[in-house]
Amino acid sequence: MSVIESDYLKRWIGAPITDALTEVALKRPADPIEYIALWLLKHKENEVKKAEESSNAERLAIEKKKLEEEAKKKAELEEEQRRIAAENAAKKAEIEKALAEQAKVSEAAPV
Repeated sequence: MSVIESDYLKRWIGAPITDALTEVALKRPADPIEYIALWLLKHKENEVKKAEESSNAERLAIEKKKLEEEAKKKAELEEEQRRIAAENAAKKAEIEKALAEQAKVSEAAPV
């Protein structure tokens, strides 16, 4: 067996096979071949599930970040709306005051 093949087997199969063989040695099932086969299938299912969970966790983190950014933007917009409303109210009060003063001057002025 070449070094490349050996590296490939160590990388992809080494740890799962070692774990499966260790479990077979400890449990001594009646049919060790079937046990290893089922163990490896379950291992693969678990690996796929872990990958899916990891992917879901990453997507969830991204969505949470987007949601936080949207909430921040919404709060900023609401604050800006309050500021603009306050400015408009102040201008309106100023205009009404000026109109009231102008009406008083008009009433006091002789015709």
